[in-house]
Parts: sequence; structure tokens; C-alpha cells
Amino acid sequence: MSTDAGLSLFPKFTTLVSKNAVAVQFTSTPLDVSRFGSAQFALWRGGMQGTSPTFKAYLEESLDGEHWASPPGGTGGFDPGQNGTKMFSYAFRLRWFRLRIEFQGECVTCWAEGVLR
Repeated sequence: MSTDAGLSLFPKFTTLVSKNAVAVQFTSTPLDVSRFGSAQFALWRGGMQGTSPTFKAYLEESLDGEHWASPPGGTGGFDPGQNGTKMFSYAFRLRWFRLRIEFQGECVTCWAEGVLR
């Protein structure tokens, strides 16, 4: 039986930088979650700099660690808003899990941390 483990997808406080008009994707390190059943974590983001900046976070999972897909209901992405927090409770379906952030702007600070169960 596995025990709870700390989860840090994007550690406090991670700053993401992009060229203002270019959307850039940042991914957390893929995690082998085969020993765990679920994750509970928080995603926080601060204010964004740039002309019309955008921020979207996507939960992604994979069977082989190479081909990634969003789970049902997660294809639209999430934005917790400025200085906002979005809580996630996610039951794993496949072996690999990661968080992908798509950001367009100059810079933004964010973090995503919690526990694996």
C-alpha cells in the first residue's frame, strides 16, 4: 500500500516568461503515478504582464509518456485568475501525469503543489 507523497508540479514561486505576442507552452516533469490513485493540488497565479496576456493550465495524462491527452472535461483549460487559486482533485486513469501551462504575455508567476494519494 502506498502512502501520501508531496507533489510539486510548478514550485512556489515559478516565473514563466514569453515574448508578448507568442503563446508558449510550459510542462511539468511527467510523473509516473502508477503507485497512486489520485492527486489533490492547488494552482495559483499572480498578475500577468504584457499586452492582452492569457494563461491556461491543462491536466494531461499518458499511457506511454510520449502521447499526451486531456482528461474528459479538461480540454478547455483552467485559469484561476489574478491572485486566485484553483483546487484540483483528480483520480488517475493512466500511468503518466503532468500539468501543461499555455501562456502568452511577458511574464507571470504561478505555482501548483499538493499531494499524491
